[in-house]
Amino acid sequence: MRLEESQPIAQAGYVRLLLWVAVISLPIGLLTVTYVWIIHHGAEVYHDVASSFGVPAWLFTIIVAAFGGLVVGVGLRFLGEHRDEGDFAAGIAEGKVSYKGMGILLLISLVGILSGASVGPEGPLGHAGAGIGSWLAEKRGYQKEQARLLTLSGVSAVFGAFLGTPISAALMTLEFTRQLTVPIYANLIVTTVAALFGAIIMFVITHAPPTGATGYPIEGAFTVMSIFWALILGLVGLAWAFLFKIIFAVSRKLAARLDGFTTLKPVIGGLFFGVVGAFLPLTLFSGQYELGYILNHGAELGVAMLLLLAVLKLITLSVSLATGFPGGFVFPVFFSAGALGYAIHLIFPFIPLPVSMVGTLAGVGGGVMRMPFAIMLLLGVLSSPALLPVSIISALTSFMTATFLDAGSARRAMEESQADMWENYIEDAARASRRSH
Repeated sequence: MRLEESQPIAQAGYVRLLLWVAVISLPIGLLTVTYVWIIHHGAEVYHDVASSFGVPAWLFTIIVAAFGGLVVGVGLRFLGEHRDEGDFAAGIAEGKVSYKGMGILLLISLVGILSGASVGPEGPLGHAGAGIGSWLAEKRGYQKEQARLLTLSGVSAVFGAFLGTPISAALMTLEFTRQLTVPIYANLIVTTVAALFGAIIMFVITHAPPTGATGYPIEGAFTVMSIFWALILGLVGLAWAFLFKIIFAVSRKLAARLDGFTTLKPVIGGLFFGVVGAFLPLTLFSGQYELGYILNHGAELGVAMLLLLAVLKLITLSVSLATGFPGGFVFPVFFSAGALGYAIHLIFPFIPLPVSMVGTLAGVGGGVMRMPFAIMLLLGVLSSPALLPVSIISALTSFMTATFLDAGSARRAMEESQADMWENYIEDAARASRRSH
């Protein structure tokens, strides 16, 4: 048997599967675009409401953050009574991701994000997409391999609609779910088709060009010295990965002291990022749109403020995850990297700003996110093609060194936080049930 004939893509069932991928990707893309639209405009309403109440902005920020934490705590406690959450990546590999209570989880996550939590929407949306794929696979009676591909495509439809760049979204899906493995073509074709339809939905509704969900392209030229700067910025990404490892470990250890107070735990987390956001509003929310402000006004903010924002974003992300706020890590980490990259340019002005920004974004993406290929392609859309070597060198340098030295990983932090969250809320629900009997 030839190699080509042994692959899933040579089978007629695979083509039929692609049709189902296209079918479910359209509603998933619509859900994602709607969800992101609510977040974007919700942030605008947030500021309007703060001014209309006549309450000081800093006090309003703290109150909303604490109330958001309370809603998250109560909502997750309720879900803990009806949910048995397993490892997400393992569920993807088996083609079985729980879809029970997914709508409520999306609402809880939305409240958390709109209250200012430093988490992104890609985490809960990715779970929802996977859950929809698993549901359809179950209804179709698919076996493990087809169910795995359909579940994986649900995640990719989310990233396609979220980023608007199908190929980078497909690779981000595989790296996000730890499925970048053999059979690579079967995985990549399915995720690309799903991401394409998700991106089409985003374009049809918003008419926005594909700019990786930020809308702020980075233009620049490549020189021979850019190779050297890319290597250095890759090592900066490694250092940032170690810093994140320390910050998250401390946050998780402190949050563990509240394990017996499941409803109160997110309230404490909300109060923390609320107080920080009251004085530094750029630390609020996922950082997706705040990154644009950094790119446009970084010089006005200055080195000290940029470095402070870069570190605080890692702290608020870690606290948000550790205290139970459902969400992702991509844009909070991207915001931190953007602030750091601009600060590096201001400290060392002989490093061109585009090189500093792209190199740092790629270095932190490879080292902290552990998603080098998705970041390379995403930055290929955000920046000029001439800077692609910078992102490749920086991302691979940080990814290889961070993996070898076991530096911090935001993806692993998210997975550990989710496991802690469900364990605590499910155990709390079980204790309450035993007391009632």
